[in-house]
Amino acid sequence: MLLLMTWCMLSMSSLQSIAAEKIKVEKNSQEFGVKLGVSRLIYSPGSTGQNISVSNPSDYPMLVQSRVYSEDMKSKAPFVVTPPLFRLDGLQQNNLRIIRTGGDFAKDRETLQWLCVKGIPPKADDLWAKDKEGKPTVNKAVSLNLKLSVDNCIKLFVRPESIKGHPDDVASSLSWGRHGSQLKAVNDTPFYMNLSSLKVGNTDISDIHYVPPFSSYTFALPKGTAGKVYWTVVTDYGGVSKVYQADIK
Repeated sequence: MLLLMTWCMLSMSSLQSIAAEKIKVEKNSQEFGVKLGVSRLIYSPGSTGQNISVSNPSDYPMLVQSRVYSEDMKSKAPFVVTPPLFRLDGLQQNNLRIIRTGGDFAKDRETLQWLCVKGIPPKADDLWAKDKEGKPTVNKAVSLNLKLSVDNCIKLFVRPESIKGHPDDVASSLSWGRHGSQLKAVNDTPFYMNLSSLKVGNTDISDIHYVPPFSSYTFALPKGTAGKVYWTVVTDYGGVSKVYQADIK
């Protein structure tokens, strides 16, 4: 009886080894996305449309899906993107065109919208489950990729023609006030002030945020923070401005 049980266990082990040799499953968690040619768009309300390049850095095709959202990143904005959905082959580039379809935008300040572009990779069975004739195949190595399609969202600023200049021209006018453990930034300009860095004394403020036009935003201050405020903003071209400084009022 003991010999029979030993023989059965060895047989099962052998069968498992053979099966493992035939099909090897590898699980990988990967994120997939496309790259955009710019980090932000400045859109004039009277424009007939604006182009932006999109590229596929992978060596296989992706579906590219694009749409424009309002500032809350939930509701749709009055823009269309053409083409809204298309195939982009690996290591290739194409252009998207953003066109306004309506909307009543402020004439004395910028309005923030979001252009979101998603790269959707092929499903796993599209890669390995079928041969050139479309028939299923038996592979010794099957890769089960947990693919996460990631939206690449950039700011789209609707800037009326009445606004002249650039945000970094007036970024020095931001004023700062302290209320206990909070730092309040006040923006009296028609531009969104997109902070690239923020420091109080020798302490970096890591959780930074843009300050809307003719509005304010409050930042949390670490304990023991004191001194002047130093900040930089992102320019219209995606660069970083010079360092500005001011006393806390």
